[in-house]
Amino acid sequence: MQQINTIMSELLRIFPIYEFEKLEKQHKGNYYTKYFTGWQQLMVLLFAQITGQDSLREIETSLMVHQGKWYHLGLKGVKRSTVSDAMGKRSSEIFEGVFYKLLEKCKSLTPKHKFRFKNPLFTLDSTVIEY
Repeated sequence: MQQINTIMSELLRIFPIYEFEKLEKQHKGNYYTKYFTGWQQLMVLLFAQITGQDSLREIETSLMVHQGKWYHLGLKGVKRSTVSDAMGKRSSEIFEGVFYKLLEKCKSLTPKHKFRFKNPLFTLDSTVIEY
């Protein structure tokens, strides 16, 4: 049987959940959270970025269409109000940390290649990342 890896599985292989959970604990990302964890928010944001979704309504609709395929990531029904609340309340420093961890991994894999961002760098959410 042929195994097909999706873009999502390739991204998750690069950045495992235990590293994300360390960042969440460090920034108290799941403080007072009952349902929608930071990891689930990252999955939704990655899905939206990969599929080119522009609005919360589009994200919700696309996720509902593929609801049967999301069980292995822990996503069930994701409502746009839940995503909106999470975007407003959860610290953007968690996702900033994800970026820098991924950048470190890229630099360690190719030590001779310098990573320069000549083009604009787009983040997964609209929060400004300060250096």
